[in-house]
Amino acid sequence: MGQVLFFSIVLVFVAALASSFMQHRRLDRVLRDLVGFHVTLQRQRDMIWGKFKLYANAFELIFSRDYTNHRGHRLTSYILFASQIAEVDEIFRFHDELTPDNQQRRLTDIEQTQNPNFSRRAGRGLRNFLVAFREAISESLGMLVSRVQKTGGMGMLQGADGQLKKIGDNILDVAGSAGYDPLLERYIFHSVVAEMDKGDAGKVEYAGVLKEYSSSWLGILDCYLHIDNTLSLVDANRLMLQRKMDFEIEVELLDEQLNYRLKIISTDNQLIELKGLEGANRFAHALTHRLKPGKSLKIELKQLPAACIENIDMEALPVSLRLIAPERQHKLPVGEEVTHRDYPLLPDLKLLYRTVRRADVYLPRSKARLQHGGEFID
Repeated sequence: MGQVLFFSIVLVFVAALASSFMQHRRLDRVLRDLVGFHVTLQRQRDMIWGKFKLYANAFELIFSRDYTNHRGHRLTSYILFASQIAEVDEIFRFHDELTPDNQQRRLTDIEQTQNPNFSRRAGRGLRNFLVAFREAISESLGMLVSRVQKTGGMGMLQGADGQLKKIGDNILDVAGSAGYDPLLERYIFHSVVAEMDKGDAGKVEYAGVLKEYSSSWLGILDCYLHIDNTLSLVDANRLMLQRKMDFEIEVELLDEQLNYRLKIISTDNQLIELKGLEGANRFAHALTHRLKPGKSLKIELKQLPAACIENIDMEALPVSLRLIAPERQHKLPVGEEVTHRDYPLLPDLKLLYRTVRRADVYLPRSKARLQHGGEFID
């Protein structure tokens, strides 16, 4: 009798431990694609940019450098917990911000998902089975535990049936969070069109290839977006990740005035419409230039508002930077290679421009829906 009691306790403990482990390790299978990539998150009217980290109950965007907010606090990341994730509209992984290593990592992940090995196919099949027959499996577990109690002496452990059934339900919930939809399953790696209603801004459509779905998210690859962009010019490291533009920036003091010179070089194969520069205290410098591939534009500003330059270390001036994507640095003269380092803060300005950007788009299913197929499937 003592052995039966001991076995029952061990069984409940191991099952509870497994359930707890799975609950804490549960990561959304769509958002897992983004771990380690720099992404741009749209949340209401805010755009946040950083390296993506995913947790069971939250995700975090790690900034490429620390920032100081208007209250003087040092900020190194942006955190959203489960209750705040519902406020997210879209997450973009722009192809023109991917380093060569991340481009290859993305392609490898796509290849492994599109052409899975036996273990990945078996795991997906098992998960879909658990989700599709969740209620039947849950009831069967309850009946099995009750039967074993009555016939095998486990009745000594009062309440074990309810506890074990609850543990089984928790394990099924982990599988269920991944979601299973027979229709969406057919469209994996096929063309689709997702639709999102943005209220006063109207409806927005995202046409691309369905990479993955879960109960909460859709992942759509290779969307071409005609969008207005806002690019912060304060972070030199981020500027070096741009694949559509290179930058040359000079900041110096001349006659007690800060002189700011910016050169924008188009490296895109499509037209870039430059709209202007913006800064604090409603500073605006209009631009109406259309940069053709390979062309450049020089801009010089001599009277920036104090709020735009309050973080500048005047003793570090003059500053002259060539911010060129690593894969294009072989074109620089020997000795002028540019590497990632702790650059000084630059004037707090933003570049406004419009262009076509290719991106992988991640949409919450609470706000977006897959509205159309983009190709015929037998």
